[in-house]
Amino acid sequence: MNRVLTVSSNSPKETRILGTSLAPVLLPGDVVTLSGDLGAGKTTFVQGVASALGVTVQVTSPTFVIIHHYEGRFPVVHMDVYRLDYIQEVLDLGFEELLQPDAVMLVEWGEALSPLLPRRYLDVEIKLTDDGPADSRIFAFQTVGREWGRKLERVRVTGEALLDAASAEGSGGSRFSYESGPRTRDHGSGADEKDAEA
Repeated sequence: MNRVLTVSSNSPKETRILGTSLAPVLLPGDVVTLSGDLGAGKTTFVQGVASALGVTVQVTSPTFVIIHHYEGRFPVVHMDVYRLDYIQEVLDLGFEELLQPDAVMLVEWGEALSPLLPRRYLDVEIKLTDDGPADSRIFAFQTVGREWGRKLERVRVTGEALLDAASAEGSGGSRFSYESGPRTRDHGSGADEKDAEA
């Protein structure tokens, strides 16, 4: 059974740091899906990933244009399928061609594309918290495929080091923990929210 790595973020800065901690294990051909409520921090997380991959231009949400392409150490494809209603619309955009073996793909609202995703990928779920500061988030890194399982521990080690270095108080113990997967997701509330916002 796949493990799920969970960690808390208390600010947009820490969310970018978590993205930065993922970048060193990414290789061309990797796919990362991001899910979570509107405003949870999916694009903020991608900003951290892209910056650590050598992208020097500003990374913004592709909600209205669907796809952004960036150049770093290797190409980065940033996709947001929130406004697409049918899988066929994604196929019409050339999704299969976008799964380039020489690029990393990051897909916001990627759970909607589950039938099209490769056999191995990483899902990052971002949840708003009911208590704590307004910017608090819980991240859950769910692996699909054995290769991602091996990478996850490297993400944890890098993330702990970067969060400790950024903290004024220094290390306060690990914020990371492992759970048994797969993680259950409340698909119903997300769909309702999407319909309400559309």
